[in-house]
This record gives sequence, C-alpha cells and structure tokens, in this order.
Amino acid sequence: MRVADLRDRPMVMYRQGYDLRETTLTACRTAGFEPRLSVEGGEMDAVLRFVEAGLGVAVVPSLVLAEHPRLHASPLAGLRRTVALAHRSDAPPTSAARAFQAVLVEHLGHGVSASSR
Repeated sequence: MRVADLRDRPMVMYRQGYDLRETTLTACRTAGFEPRLSVEGGEMDAVLRFVEAGLGVAVVPSLVLAEHPRLHASPLAGLRRTVALAHRSDAPPTSAARAFQAVLVEHLGHGVSASSR
C-alpha cells in the first residue's frame, strides 16, 4: 500500500508531540495531501482502540498489532523508522543485549548499517 492510498480515508492521529504524528503528517504531505483526521488519541493504545472501533486507519509499527487480532496490517511503502539499542557508555552491552540486538538485526535487517551493529 502507498501513503497516497490513505488520501480519502479517515485517519486516527496521535497527540501533538508524538513522533509518529509528525512522521505520518510528513508522509501524507509528501504524497500531496493533508490527512483527514477523524479523532486524535493520546498514546498508541488509545489510537489502536479508536481504529478497533472503526473510526479510521492509523500508521503504527506492525509490532504493536500482536495484541490486537481484530486489526489488519497493510505495509506502507516508503516509510522508514530508526530503531536504536541504547546501553550505558561506561560498560559494554551485556550478552542479553547483544542477543537482543542480533534478533533485531535479523528481524529488521534491511537498511541496518554496519555502524549500528
């Protein structure tokens, strides 16, 4: 699915200051339209509940849909998100953190730069 395919669909939007709000608005504007907002939610859970209630569609990370079996994911072409694994600067990552990083790289593999490994 392309972002432009959202042009005529009501959208559930995040509150001001939520990073996915700006990502979504920018993607829509880049595709040549201003999204038609049906309702705004405070946080991810509220947005997902509004979508479950049929109030519109929302741009969300697919990972959050695991606990919402009534929702369907349609990947959006051209959208990217940066994910970082943070650790203390005065100590190397633990073996658990390195294992988690390996899982992330395997799962999110495309677009992972060598400097982030």
